[in-house]
This record gives sequence, C-alpha cells and structure tokens, in this order.
Amino acid sequence: MEKQLTFGTRLLNGFLSVMVFVLILILGAVLVTLVLALFGVV
Repeated sequence: MEKQLTFGTRLLNGFLSVMVFVLILILGAVLVTLVLALFGVV
C-alpha cells in the first residue's frame, strides 16, 4: 500500500505542478495581450 500511496502522491504533485505552470502561462499571456491592446498593437 505504501508504494502505491507514494506513487499516487508523486503523480498528484506532478500533475498539480504542471497545472500551476499552465495557469501561470495563461495568465502571463492574458496580461501581455492586455498590455499590447492598451498600446494599440493588437
């Protein structure tokens, strides 16, 4: 049981890390788009 638990925990931690990274990328892209729109580039 312990090995399955640690594997599941590592899998969950990795998944959460990837999700956080993706969310930060999306937020960054939105901010860049807003700034460009403010300057009238887009």
